[in-house]
Amino acid sequence: MKKIMSPSPNSWSADADRRFISSPLGQQVLALLSSGSPSQKSLSEFVLRDPVFMATHGIEEVARQSGISPSTISRYVRDLGLAGYAEFRTAVGETVHALIAPVTKLGARLAEVDPERGAAEASLASALRSLEGLTDPSTATMIRAAALRLKEARYVWVMGFGLSAHLAAILSLGLQPYRDGVVNVVQFGGTENAAGRLMGAGAGDVVVTLAFPRYSADVTELARIARKAGARIISITDSMASPLAAVTDDLLLTPAPHPLFSSSSLPALAVIEALVSEFLVSDPAHVERASRLAASLAAYIASQP
Repeated sequence: MKKIMSPSPNSWSADADRRFISSPLGQQVLALLSSGSPSQKSLSEFVLRDPVFMATHGIEEVARQSGISPSTISRYVRDLGLAGYAEFRTAVGETVHALIAPVTKLGARLAEVDPERGAAEASLASALRSLEGLTDPSTATMIRAAALRLKEARYVWVMGFGLSAHLAAILSLGLQPYRDGVVNVVQFGGTENAAGRLMGAGAGDVVVTLAFPRYSADVTELARIARKAGARIISITDSMASPLAAVTDDLLLTPAPHPLFSSSSLPALAVIEALVSEFLVSDPAHVERASRLAASLAAYIASQP
């Protein structure tokens, strides 16, 4: 049976991504992601996705996990102006040092999962750690700010492709009972119809975009068009390496590792529920609409035995 690899450490803290990307070194890495060589872009994406992993693992393990040779990694860190990988690892660690110890312990706990017992235990354990990582205060603060944007928007447009289309639908359905003007952009007809639908977005509007590995190029391009038209972009995505990070105004980082799949949908679902909850309580009028909705549905809900 194929061994189940435990997720990388930053799986459990969006705060690690924020701390690293705000550092001078993180800004250098982000610049190489945009303008570097193919190997520099690939390694920059890996670093941005896993800053704690970089701070807690040697060059050989990074090479094995990333598929990039140790010699290329060494050249990369020298291009950043550092003497070698050890100095790079230390520099990354300084930005996330407060997170390394507890996260390493979590990684060890996941590594104890016996792969011979099947994928279910590893998947459930990974989901639990990811959800725990969303409980930091900075994530809650950003969700509250995003809820205020939704409250003040003229229209709210929600957009995701692939599996993210289902997450976008959940967010749309969650908001629609409490405010008017919520549009699920990707419903049917593919990218062409979605683009036509989004042409109504402009100044005063908010476009909520969702994308997780493997990313859809369509959502990034349409977000760029909507932003150019004057709409504000809120993105729910997994890391600063996401293409959406470059075209968004408000970024809700939602690390979404999975031991087998390209990403997990559970962290995004948790953020969506938190966002709708915050929006609901942000205005007494929303609560009043919720009460009216509950009353209108009472006749259609089966009674409890």
